[in-house]
Amino acid sequence: MTRVHRRVAMATAVLWAVATIALSWRVLKGIDEAARSREALYRAHASQGHAPSPAFPPSIEASALASVQQEERPLIVHDPDGVELVTAPVKDADDWEIIGAVALYGRWRECALRVAAPAIAVLVVALVLLGSASAARWSRPGITALGGVVAAGAAAALTLSQLQAAAAALAPRLVVPPTLARLALPSPSLAFAALALVLLAAAGALAVSAVHWHAEAAGRPARVRETLAAWGFIAPSLAHLLVFTIAPVGFLVWISVHDWDLLASDRPFVGLAHFREIGADPSFWRALRNGLVYALYVPATMVAALAAALVLDQPLRGIKVLRVVVFLPYVASTVAIALVWQWLLHRDFGLLNAALAAVHLPRVDWLGNPATALPALMLVSAWGQLGYMMVVYLAGLQAIPASLLEAARLDGADAWQRFRLVVWPMLRPVSTYLLLTGIIWSFHGFTLVYVMTEGGPAHATDVLVYRIYQTAWEFRRFDVAAAMSVVLCALLLALTALQWRVVKGEPADA
Repeated sequence: MTRVHRRVAMATAVLWAVATIALSWRVLKGIDEAARSREALYRAHASQGHAPSPAFPPSIEASALASVQQEERPLIVHDPDGVELVTAPVKDADDWEIIGAVALYGRWRECALRVAAPAIAVLVVALVLLGSASAARWSRPGITALGGVVAAGAAAALTLSQLQAAAAALAPRLVVPPTLARLALPSPSLAFAALALVLLAAAGALAVSAVHWHAEAAGRPARVRETLAAWGFIAPSLAHLLVFTIAPVGFLVWISVHDWDLLASDRPFVGLAHFREIGADPSFWRALRNGLVYALYVPATMVAALAAALVLDQPLRGIKVLRVVVFLPYVASTVAIALVWQWLLHRDFGLLNAALAAVHLPRVDWLGNPATALPALMLVSAWGQLGYMMVVYLAGLQAIPASLLEAARLDGADAWQRFRLVVWPMLRPVSTYLLLTGIIWSFHGFTLVYVMTEGGPAHATDVLVYRIYQTAWEFRRFDVAAAMSVVLCALLLALTALQWRVVKGEPADA
């Protein structure tokens, strides 16, 4: 490693340590301010009707008290002469005129050194190792990456533990009246602080590893340019994946283990309580069962799609127009499809019931009968997915070498034998792909349920995605809905892993 690379790595380590310490100190200060605000409100409430007791710090600048009186703020945080104060006003016996204020001094600096110690220790060790030429000679990018992850991760964990200890030490010993608790300053979330510390640790370890990799590959400039160009092309997609997929999933998991109330500032950690709640909820299991039954439309659609693909693969006149007609429902708006089929399936003036009446058969309440509502939705879903599966099967059929079919024909195989012995084995990867992806997408079936049945009748079409939506936005139980979403994500990840295991290596055969 050259001197320039060592200096860059040292600067990166220093930036990581400064960012970590600044973040932890900001969280520590917020915890202290939240604790002092509660204690100041309690003491101000206890001092109503008389001047503050000398036991509390009564001295406060006249300008600060005037600002409280002028702006009628219940709580202020100010910094007179470099001394941080949290001030709460004291009113008279009629709770009308402000006659004084209670001021509490900040105490977070007492814990600042302990909170910053892990980052400082890692920084000192990193600077010593990076400054040693002998250590730089034997270090490798992989070893450096592992060491950076271990050191930064340990620093983040120790910093978080020190923040938790400081929060316990700075917490007020007085209970604030419920009417005043909402006026207190909110305490920073330790969960978000932990997430930020982990991200800083990962960024620092990655940056130091990148510097070591560049130093290792400096003698091969072509490889450096190629790697940097590849990462440059990947970076936008990776950033999009991190911001819009991985981060929301992480936030979802965080909500699922906390008591999440939109109207409350305190969201305590509850662990697996929400998962136990949904495990004992019959509506959750009913929605999961309905989702599994609803997914059965996928294999039926595959059979119809394969038959349509075999027909539309023939060299007939107007076959391209017919392919477009079959594929058209897949690209149509799902809401429009739901509204059209809702009219077709209507009990009184639906086209399907009109056809039944024309042949003297009784009308059927397709969407109002619990026995027929879910099969009706499965029929609509199959009709919408038929075109997509037909196109995929058609591509698989056209990829089969004509020489194999010709050889089977010369050997005396009839049409059924050619399909059973040649076509179907060659289409097996395509069928596996359609089956697994179709089942995965069937668990996302929300629009049809929302527009056509709203989960009814009698919860007959209440699938898991609609149950999550209803729990979150109608019952305002976002934490329970998040737990359901985590279960759904785990189920979909298992199906995706199964698809990857089964399909891997097979598409080349089709």
